Formats: sequence, C-alpha cells, structure tokens
Amino acid sequence: MLQIQYFLSSPAEEVTLPPAPLNPPMQPERRRVRLYLVGSKNDAQSVIDTLHVMGFTERFEWTQAIAIPANGFVVYPNPGDVLRFLRCDRISQRLRD
Repeated sequence: MLQIQYFLSSPAEEVTLPPAPLNPPMQPERRRVRLYLVGSKNDAQSVIDTLHVMGFTERFEWTQAIAIPANGFVVYPNPGDVLRFLRCDRISQRLRD
C-alpha cells in the first residue's frame, strides 16, 4: 500500500511531521521494496505496462495516479532503508515518428 504524507510549509510556523506510519509485518523469507514512479500519467503507465510484460509486477498492484502537490511529498523510510533513484528520459512518441 502506498502511503504519502503531504504537508504545507509556512514561513510563519514550523512544520511538525507526524510519526512514520507502520507497515504491516512481512514474512521472514520476503523483503519489501517500494517503487515510486514520478512522471507524466502516460509515461508512468507505460513503465507499469513494461514491468508487467517483463513479469516483474501485475498492473493491478499499482495505485491509481496520485496528483503531487507543488510543494512535494515526504517518504518515510523503515529502519535500514536506503534510496536509489533512477532518472531516465523517455523519447516522446511525436519524436519517434
């Protein structure tokens, strides 16, 4: 389940973040990885479709598109989590033709 905490910052008051949400326990032989796709709606769907064709994940396992507010969002890590980020530029369909 995707959990995103949105917040608004105000120069007049300090922002206090709520405690990190708890994730349900996992079976010992499994490790959880969370993937976040950020891009246009069509590009994100295209990546989801590609991952499905490759057998990596099912389409229905992804959330519906969630609008990202202009001031961003916060991701809460679990103990020991790291962040790896890949930015790849997709060629527009118009440029391919």
